[in-house]
Amino acid sequence: MKLLSLRHLLLLPSIVAAFTPLPLSSFRSRHCAFTSDACLSETSTSSNANSSIDSDTDDEKFTVNMVLTREKGKNGKLQKLISEHPTTKMLQSSMKVNLIELPCIEHDLGEDLEEFKVLVQNKNNDAGEGESFLDKFDYVIITSPESAEVFAWAIRGDENQNNEMKISPKIAAVGKSTKATLEKLGFEVDFTPTKADGQSLAEQLPYVDKVKLTRVLYPASAKAADTIQEILESRKDASFSLTRFNTYDTVPVTFTQEQLDVIMGDVHIACFGSPSSVDSFLANVDRALGNEDLSDEDKKAAPNSNGNTVACCIGPTSARRCLESGRWHAMNIYYPKKNPGMEGWADSCLQAAGDTVEQSF
Repeated sequence: MKLLSLRHLLLLPSIVAAFTPLPLSSFRSRHCAFTSDACLSETSTSSNANSSIDSDTDDEKFTVNMVLTREKGKNGKLQKLISEHPTTKMLQSSMKVNLIELPCIEHDLGEDLEEFKVLVQNKNNDAGEGESFLDKFDYVIITSPESAEVFAWAIRGDENQNNEMKISPKIAAVGKSTKATLEKLGFEVDFTPTKADGQSLAEQLPYVDKVKLTRVLYPASAKAADTIQEILESRKDASFSLTRFNTYDTVPVTFTQEQLDVIMGDVHIACFGSPSSVDSFLANVDRALGNEDLSDEDKKAAPNSNGNTVACCIGPTSARRCLESGRWHAMNIYYPKKNPGMEGWADSCLQAAGDTVEQSF
C-alpha cells in the first residue's frame, strides 16, 4: 500500500483548495501564506520577535517558524484562520507552526490627507451652497482596511467612528476585509469584485451610465501603484475619470539587533501582505548581512540574501515584488491566485508549511 506524502495530504480537495501560480512562465503551482500575531493561539510558541525562536520539546514534531511582517495590530484574523485551519488540526501530531510577529512597516499620514480632510468635511461648494465635494463623484474606491479607517476619520474628525454614515457616492471595496471594516465604521458597501485585488476591482467596477462619465474618488496609499487608474481609464465599455489623494503612507521599520538575529536565525517562512513589507524585510536582511552599501546585483547574489526563507504573499502584487527583487526563485514564492485575501492566504500558509516539513526529510 502506497502511503500519501504530506504534500498529497495537503492537496486533498476537502482540505485545501487548489491554487495556480503567478502568470509567469517560471512559476510552479505553489501557494502562499503567512502568519500574524504570534502568541494568539496554541499553534504559536513565541509571542513576539523579541523572544528567541523556541525549539519543540517534542522530538516527533517538526516546528515551522513563520514571521508575520504586517504592521502591529493587523495580525489577529490571519492567525486565527491558521490556528483553526483543518490542515493545522490534521497535522498537529507531526507539525507545529510557530508564529512570530515581526512588523516590517507602519503607517504614517499621507501628503494629501489634510487637503482631503478639508474637502470632504465641506458640506457645500465654495459658494456655500449646492453639491459638496463628495457629491461630485459616483464612486469612492477603498482598497484596504487602513484606507477605510483614514477615510472615516477624514470625514468625521474626532466624532464617533461607529455611527452610521451616509454619503452620496457609492462605495467599492477591494475585498471582504475592507468591506467588513467599512461596515463596522458605519458605511454601506455597494460593490466588491470577484477577486480581492485592484486589477479585478478596476475591470469589474460597474459604470453609472454607458455614455456619461463615471467619476471615481480614490483615497489611496502613497505606495499604491497606478494600476486601478490605468485600467479604469483604458476601459472600452464606458468612460471613467479618477481623482486620487494619497491619504496615508507606509514606512519601513528598522529592526533592532535582536530582531535581526531572529530573521537570520531558523525562520522558514516570511509572510508579506504588501510590496512595502517585502522591501523593508529585504533592507533589514541586507543590514544583518552588512550588505547595505553593495549594488543591487551584488545584494541579490549574496548568500542568504532573502534570510534563507520561503516567501508567502497575500496576493499577486506582493508575490510579483518578491520575484522582481531577484532574492527568491519562483518555486519558493507562494500565493493564492484564485482566492487572494485572508482565507486564501491561510490556505497557502499551510501549503508552504507542509512543503517545508516534507523537504526537511
